[in-house]
Amino acid sequence: MRVVLLGGAGALAGGAGLPLVQGAVPRLVLVPVAFRLALFLQAIWAGAPLGAPVLGLAIVLYLVPNLAEVAWVFHRSTGIRPVLAADTAYTLVTSFAAAMFAPGLLALTWPNIMGTVMVWTLLRGAPAGAIAITGAVLLRYGMAVVSGTSAPATWIVLALVAAAATALAIVMLVAGAMRFAHRLGEQRGRAAERERHRRDLHDTVLQVMESLALPAPRDGLDPVGSLDQVRRIARAHALRLRLSLDGDAPAEPGGLEHRLGALAVEMTAEGLRVDLVTLAKPAEVPESVVNSLHDAAREALRNTLKHAKTGKAVMCLEEHDGVVTVSVRDHGTGFDIGAHPAGFGIENSIHARLAEIGGAARIDSAPGQGTRVVLTAPLELGFPVG
Repeated sequence: MRVVLLGGAGALAGGAGLPLVQGAVPRLVLVPVAFRLALFLQAIWAGAPLGAPVLGLAIVLYLVPNLAEVAWVFHRSTGIRPVLAADTAYTLVTSFAAAMFAPGLLALTWPNIMGTVMVWTLLRGAPAGAIAITGAVLLRYGMAVVSGTSAPATWIVLALVAAAATALAIVMLVAGAMRFAHRLGEQRGRAAERERHRRDLHDTVLQVMESLALPAPRDGLDPVGSLDQVRRIARAHALRLRLSLDGDAPAEPGGLEHRLGALAVEMTAEGLRVDLVTLAKPAEVPESVVNSLHDAAREALRNTLKHAKTGKAVMCLEEHDGVVTVSVRDHGTGFDIGAHPAGFGIENSIHARLAEIGGAARIDSAPGQGTRVVLTAPLELGFPVG
């Protein structure tokens, strides 16, 4: 917080190094601009002695430039220095213009001066705010000399200090909110990373070990062949896991249909015959969608292999109105969904995985009627299904 007090919101932008923060900090100028406009409108509403020509000049000098400053900051990616320079120049020009040509508008220059003090304090911290207060007092003395009016009273300094203190309070609130958001993001990121690691271990090591432990019909007839098959599966998955741990896992070739076909061959080799049916071949599917649908379908098929007590399953692929659907159907034992809450595999490897890409999963099953798992995902990321 000490850094924020000394450096203002500019210290947040420089220290964060994030484009979002760096782009948002200059927009804090909206606070003093809103303050200026509120005081200007309050003066008009209170019945300030302004004739039509003077009122028009006041609108041109104060209302229009402040609105233009807001539009400029929000519609252009500008830094802190241009904002400070433009706001200071605006206050100096309007203040001396009023002192020289329209002394009746001197009262309306005060919100501009206070606003500039707030801008400097917001964006550059307490030291800059103190310098801005000194400059504002000197400016008011200069305006008094030019316009031939009385020198500023002591309350002006107190008002400037109050404006700077308000700006510092705003900066502290913004800094606290950013720190909270940063910590919350880190915590959620670590939690999500832990869940991804757990899911990867479940989908690789645990699933392979469970599939190897399942008895196969050929075990008693050809024990040597069964042992060779176990070794091949173990070597293949060990290589895949090693590459994943080293960060060198190559991208899987082919599109979604090719990946699902390879999955069908893989599951058939492990003891579950899978027939792939393509009802409507989808257009180009993003890689993240391909990976999520493939891995979720693999989890569904492994559950069939472990629990359905059947050696066959059908996997269907189709696309309709920008939504890709992969369904896995078996005619095994089925189960009562209400009596069996979703375990880690269904909850994380299917539902959570699809939710990350805006997709969804539906599981239909009943005792003795088999199980149907429907996986859906949008072709365009960012547009959730349903």
